[in-house]
Amino acid sequence: GGDVEVSNGRQGSAVSCVNVAAHPGAAFAQHAHAGWRRAAARVKRSVMSENTRYALLSVSNKTNLVALARGLASLGWVLIASGGTARALEDAGIACVPVDQMTGNPEAFDGRMKTISFQLEGGILYDRRNPAHVEQARRLGVTPIDMVVCNFYPFASAVSRPGCTLEEAVEQIDVGGPTMVRAAAKNFASVLVLTDPAQYEGVLEELQRGAVSDSTRRSLAVAAFDLLTQADLQVASYLRTAPERWLHLRDGRSLRYGENPQQDAVAWVSAEVDDPLALHRFEQVQGKALSYNNLLDADGALMAISLLGGDFPAAVIVKHTNPCGAAFGATAAEAFERAWAGDPLAAFGGIVALNRPLDSAFAAALGRDRFVEVLLAPAVEADAAQLLAARKNMRVLVNPALAFPVPSEADEMRSVRGGMLVQSADTHRLDIDALPVVTRLAPSPPQRRDLWMAWQICRASRSNAVSLVRDGMLVGNGVGQQDRLTACRIAVEKAGERARGAVAASDAFFPFPDGPAVLADAGVASVMQPGGSVRDQETIDLLSERGVSMVFTQGIRAFRH
Repeated sequence: GGDVEVSNGRQGSAVSCVNVAAHPGAAFAQHAHAGWRRAAARVKRSVMSENTRYALLSVSNKTNLVALARGLASLGWVLIASGGTARALEDAGIACVPVDQMTGNPEAFDGRMKTISFQLEGGILYDRRNPAHVEQARRLGVTPIDMVVCNFYPFASAVSRPGCTLEEAVEQIDVGGPTMVRAAAKNFASVLVLTDPAQYEGVLEELQRGAVSDSTRRSLAVAAFDLLTQADLQVASYLRTAPERWLHLRDGRSLRYGENPQQDAVAWVSAEVDDPLALHRFEQVQGKALSYNNLLDADGALMAISLLGGDFPAAVIVKHTNPCGAAFGATAAEAFERAWAGDPLAAFGGIVALNRPLDSAFAAALGRDRFVEVLLAPAVEADAAQLLAARKNMRVLVNPALAFPVPSEADEMRSVRGGMLVQSADTHRLDIDALPVVTRLAPSPPQRRDLWMAWQICRASRSNAVSLVRDGMLVGNGVGQQDRLTACRIAVEKAGERARGAVAASDAFFPFPDGPAVLADAGVASVMQPGGSVRDQETIDLLSERGVSMVFTQGIRAFRH
């Protein structure tokens, strides 16, 4: 036979392993280390079934490694492990075959050469369904490897460390791991490839039931190729000097349909974005599955609440990606009440985001007549959860990071016909107290605070946009217009009498004084705009004569298309 059972001397820890030195056809075993020979001399010989399965383990992230190894050993699997992985198993009392006993070669070149070999890659790659391959493997003494468990050196975290040199980064480029993973993923019909500790438990459960399904094998291979792609893109992005950008999307999830029932839709996650407020990081605790439109509107609500920040309780209501309600309040319930009152007609069926937990007072404020599609909040208190549960169709999403919302710094992407546009995030912050006053009157401190809020709402609205705020509450939002005059008319029409004493912000300059005239006629007390029109002086003169103050953002605009 030549097969052995290896024990590390600890009670109850014996694990079946192959004695490579005595394995038929394994001439390479003459290079076996003396230490392994001494270990082999201490074990008893046995005859191993031809159905014995072999797993090759070589991981950088050792999360759940021991549990997986114990589970495989209990099912009779033979474990083969590389350097650090082998040591981790030995420390846990789990015996295994060192990789160098399989390859016949020692680890060399500071670990650059470790797992790349004919014996290992051949054992992974040969097609078990091809009789010629099976016979050739037997003649060459190639041990079949039925599972590869591997994840790579942490390249991204290594290069993100301050002071990381090029030489240090290069040493974190994994070669052996991707080689094994690619081979196993190619041969997924015969070889299981596990690249994420989260996969271990499910695969073990299927093995305990008898066999791993074809669908699982295929999904494991897809995950492996995704990991390979991500690893290569990380290295390429680090080494690249030209201003090219790559985008890696993962975890595609089919949605019920797109904006309309006749359209298909998929939600993807960007592998490069590390944002605590990314939509996929929210936990849905109630309600129907999220739709394409829900996700778009939720994204708009997150943008608006992030621009308002977390210093004071705030609520925003978004409809068709545009804020139709926004307000500060002493509590979440008060902020919501004021936000809803800003435009009750548009708020119906909207998406609500708050920067404070949902409590019973909020649930009472929501009442039965206010229809909300989606609620986003940092948390839901137990008493509120019971009250909200009556609305079974309302989606409730929670994420603790929403208590401290900040704007995203990730690149913004838009699809266009035949390609994609990418731009950096608008992270510019205006100091409202430092903006130049261009009219005879200057805004009061309370008006400046409202101007700041109106500007944030403009930034979260589709252009052309003019936003009216009064006492920390959005009272009128004219959005998505081809001309700025109509945006002003819509804003004051929605505000009604509340426009008197309110402030207004425009996301770009007024090309003519006609829009500001509409604002002044409605009683708006202060205006904020970028400036830059050839007719700026006409607007300045008009507002000065009407007793309206105005500040310029000095060319900073807030277009959002």
